[in-house]
Amino acid sequence: MTKIYVYDGAAVRALDAPAARPLRYAAWRRDGAAALLAGNRGQVLRFDASASAFSVLDAESAHNLRGVAWSPDGAQALLVGNRGAVLHYDGRRFAELPAVTAENLRRVAWSPDGGCALIVGNAGCVLRFDAATGALQQLPGDRAHTMRSIAWRPDGAYALIGGYASKNAGYPPPHVLYRCDGRYTQGIVTTDDEDDAIAIDWQPGAKTPRAVALVASYHQHGGVANKLIEYTGAAIRYDAVEAQPALLGAAWHPDGSHLLLCGERGALMRHDAAGFHSIASGTTDNLVGPFWQPNTKSPVALLLKGPDEKVYTI
Repeated sequence: MTKIYVYDGAAVRALDAPAARPLRYAAWRRDGAAALLAGNRGQVLRFDASASAFSVLDAESAHNLRGVAWSPDGAQALLVGNRGAVLHYDGRRFAELPAVTAENLRRVAWSPDGGCALIVGNAGCVLRFDAATGALQQLPGDRAHTMRSIAWRPDGAYALIGGYASKNAGYPPPHVLYRCDGRYTQGIVTTDDEDDAIAIDWQPGAKTPRAVALVASYHQHGGVANKLIEYTGAAIRYDAVEAQPALLGAAWHPDGSHLLLCGERGALMRHDAAGFHSIASGTTDNLVGPFWQPNTKSPVALLLKGPDEKVYTI
């Protein structure tokens, strides 16, 4: 068993989940009725929101799974993981797609129209899944060192990708943010720090879409500084996050009113126009997420229990 934490906007409660392996990521179906949780050694759970209950799904895979996303219509989902693993789920069974790379894959995001999904991973790997044909292809473009996070702009113009900009990785110069239109990947923001864009999310409901990327900046002495990068496509702004623990995730509330951030030692924070506010999580577990339930009047956020050791590679 493992712990899954549920935040309803007022308090955090812990649920026991029947997972024998660590869970790495979660994704809600767009109707908010159910979520898929994926983790190591092919572990996949389904969470039923109405009953607050978990069920174990047989993915018939031994891969460590790092990312999952539902298509916009909720008819299918993709799960991605180590050694190029891509699993397709049609709501009944899983099928592993032929691998097109041996790199570890970390995140997947569907285009708003559902026509394709982009998958990102190590060594600058960006894959495109065509929903009509089921084909996977590797996209050309600027090469990062590790692609860590991805989110499509709400109008579908492009996806914003967060990279690990290691200064020791050599040529090409490190970027912390990339854009991909579904055909080509282009680096757009360089950095002089050892920056790792571990989470990206676009503010929902905004007239002018803006993305916030949560970045952990690594220093030679071993410390970690957290910051937010706000990106509109035309302007960039940096905000420092005054938090002692390393933050491991950030996501907009579905109504676009605020960001929820989580991290090591039970760190949970709200960020809005008034600044940053700590929230009592009631745990010292490392928290990964948050994963907000969409399309409900009172959404909840799922928070996964991360490994006990430092987890900068979620």
